[in-house]
Amino acid sequence: MKKSIIIIFILITTYSFSQWDSEYDYFSIKIGANHSVLSPQPDTLLNFMLLSKNGLDHLQLFPDTSFNINYVPGYYGSLMYSHDLKSNNAGISIGLEYKMYGIAANYYTASIPSYTLKETYRVSQVTVPVYIKYGKKFYESQKYLYGGVSYSYNLFLSKTDNVSYSATSSTTQPANYKEMLRKSNLAAILGFNFMFFNFEANYVIGNFLSPDYTNSTLEVNVYEGQPKGTLLIKTGLNVPINSWTTRKIYAAEMWLRRWLK
Repeated sequence: MKKSIIIIFILITTYSFSQWDSEYDYFSIKIGANHSVLSPQPDTLLNFMLLSKNGLDHLQLFPDTSFNINYVPGYYGSLMYSHDLKSNNAGISIGLEYKMYGIAANYYTASIPSYTLKETYRVSQVTVPVYIKYGKKFYESQKYLYGGVSYSYNLFLSKTDNVSYSATSSTTQPANYKEMLRKSNLAAILGFNFMFFNFEANYVIGNFLSPDYTNSTLEVNVYEGQPKGTLLIKTGLNVPINSWTTRKIYAAEMWLRRWLK
């Protein structure tokens, strides 16, 4: 089985390089925004407490499983290398990306009065995306679908708490954030590109918070009940660094001049 996979890989690679042409081998820059929405809520964690407004009581927190959009904004920037086939209907891209995105969870207390807590974690990652592109004569239109995978190495973590009885939020970078993070994550990629505009969905497998991390005060694995997957939406610009971009910019300029006459 392994030998068959290796042989198929060699054949595909050989065919791809036989299609090599400088016009169809180019870099592109992608920049845009990350949108985390509808984050699944964690499981109930025993001994997860909130200090009451008077500062005297520790109140048990429960995850709020009702409908919450939980929008968390982020950003990304990547440098992609593309090899498109001369047949002009398929290609492969690989790149290096830096991104930041987050997940949010809502909690409430069963006390009277009841308090709420919104807990948001944001992670910074270096990512290597690899995907296959497909479209009908897509080079000139840059209109294509693509799908693939990405590997992300987790760098930094920040945490924001919004408590209902406080008008201000608290954002910190935990001193032991390296222990709180998984080393890496895998994600499935599905996207659509048209001209300079790019839309992409990532399904992050697992969670960037480590389920093995133990809080020394609570003496429990505080992230053991975190969601096992996260949906991340990316919207942005994709700018090829080759003659295609200069031609399209020139065409747009000519169109604008005629329109302004």
